[in-house]
Amino acid sequence: MSRLKLPPYQRKKNSTGNSYRKSCPPTCSFSFTEMTSSIPNIPKLPAGCVPLDNQVAGHTFQAGEIGILRENDGTILKPAAKALCGPREIKFYETLVDTGDPILVALKELVPEYRGTQKLYIGERYVEFIKLVDATDGMLEPCIMDVKIGARTWDPLATDEKRAAEEQKYLACKKNLGLCIPGFQVYHLNSGRVKRYSKDYGKKLNEKSIKDALRIFLNADSGLCRPLLMQLLSGLWAIQKWARTQKTLRLYSSSVLLVYDARRLRGSLQSKRKISGTNGNAAQTPTPPPDCNGTTPPFNWNVSPTPDPIQSYQKIQRSHSTHNNYDQDLKEIRDQYAFMLHRMCQGEKKEWALVKMIDFAHVFPAEEDSLDANYLFGIENLVKMFEEFLTECEP
Repeated sequence: MSRLKLPPYQRKKNSTGNSYRKSCPPTCSFSFTEMTSSIPNIPKLPAGCVPLDNQVAGHTFQAGEIGILRENDGTILKPAAKALCGPREIKFYETLVDTGDPILVALKELVPEYRGTQKLYIGERYVEFIKLVDATDGMLEPCIMDVKIGARTWDPLATDEKRAAEEQKYLACKKNLGLCIPGFQVYHLNSGRVKRYSKDYGKKLNEKSIKDALRIFLNADSGLCRPLLMQLLSGLWAIQKWARTQKTLRLYSSSVLLVYDARRLRGSLQSKRKISGTNGNAAQTPTPPPDCNGTTPPFNWNVSPTPDPIQSYQKIQRSHSTHNNYDQDLKEIRDQYAFMLHRMCQGEKKEWALVKMIDFAHVFPAEEDSLDANYLFGIENLVKMFEEFLTECEP
């Protein structure tokens, strides 16, 4: 009989005080890659640092490069070693520290908390790192997805070779949706195993199959969870709102990071029929500007609140083909998501899913007074897919 393995949250901590999640068998899926703990030839690291074992995209130790490190204080260290990209991303975060620009102040709330820079001696040289708060800190079974936003992922300084290479990557998804999935990991509730889906899996996705990938990430085979979707949508809506207003920056090859704790999802699914609502007042959200095409956004963010937003949600559980007020019902849900989120998270210590904007090595100032249509196209489509999932949830 094979020896049973303890789940990651029950394993002993290493000498740095970090819980080190080990890999599951490589039979999990064709796109599965072994976790960081099995990576050979890792360079000697400073005391208190370990490779980020749940990194799902970007430069990694698996590829023989310097990847993201985790410290024992709830932060991560992202390498900023590239000659142009590193300093540019550091400057981006530094600009957000003391900015008075309302657009950048709003953006600051959407990105991981910045803790400065740090130089470490790794691989016989000093490497500069960006220190950020770990979005998964405190999560026992973190599910993580990196979604790159924008049909165009090359910046204005890219060479012809770089541009050509970028245009061929994730072609089907980027062309039709303005986004792609470089990687994700998920703790599957049914099997109890953690699986990782690499860029090779993401490159096979198209406009239809990308929804299957999102369902895998959301553990939809155990049932779509309304509290999980509402928490993720609250972050996505905030990013969408920012993208519909800002004319200051152009973001290329930037991503949104979606994370949630599968342990909390398991508990939520088990108790969803026992949740009872309480009365409260809905929070109003400002009206957004027109979208990048100059048309009115598909959702009116400034409608009067209904007596109970949960009733609005229940009304939407019906056939779109036989009712013409489907969009109006979804507006009511969206307008009052803050109140609904509060109701669904009552009794919990904190929210257990969030969305952050990440990767700013290719951010440039806007050269014209217009919205970032490239970024807006992708985030609008990502929001739309999650809103469609929401309408499938059982009331």
